[in-house]
Amino acid sequence: MTPRISVWISNSVFVSFFVISIFYSLIYYENSFLKEESTSLINEKNRSFARVQELSRIKNQFPIAYQCHYNFGLSDGSLYESTERIPYSIYKRLRLGDSIEIYKKELRILGKPTAISRIMGNEEPLPLLENLEKYFKFSFYYFLALTAVFLTIRVSELLLRTYPSRKKPNETDVIVVSNSQDLHQK
Repeated sequence: MTPRISVWISNSVFVSFFVISIFYSLIYYENSFLKEESTSLINEKNRSFARVQELSRIKNQFPIAYQCHYNFGLSDGSLYESTERIPYSIYKRLRLGDSIEIYKKELRILGKPTAISRIMGNEEPLPLLENLEKYFKFSFYYFLALTAVFLTIRVSELLLRTYPSRKKPNETDVIVVSNSQDLHQK
């Protein structure tokens, strides 16, 4: 006897898998677009200036890491704030309020106009959508496994309903049948 699973539970798992698949593919393509744009970021035409707003050490990080929070102007006149991980060599020469040279590029991420930037001379990787991509990747794998389990159970239940197993007659069934036939014949 197979366990019965409600149709709405398995359908909700299938729908969740479909939704997570859409989100994962969207985030994956946006992150690959950002990686491509960040490689072409270091160019003389993308050179600009920014103002340092905050310098701090990232806690509970080994080796010791630092970050710089700065803002710069966009082409529409608005200010954009960015936070970037920096090495100690850049950290020790920066002060609050300093003007720093950056590379910036304006683009659209998930339909929203935004910008990516990098401090000149910084070789640390940019904080893109990698954490969000990892989250949706693991969610995708989780719902893929759940979908496989529920699909297997649903198919096996359907097969059991379509092709029911024939019950082999026991000896007592044969005797009962033969006794009932004898009674009808007499």
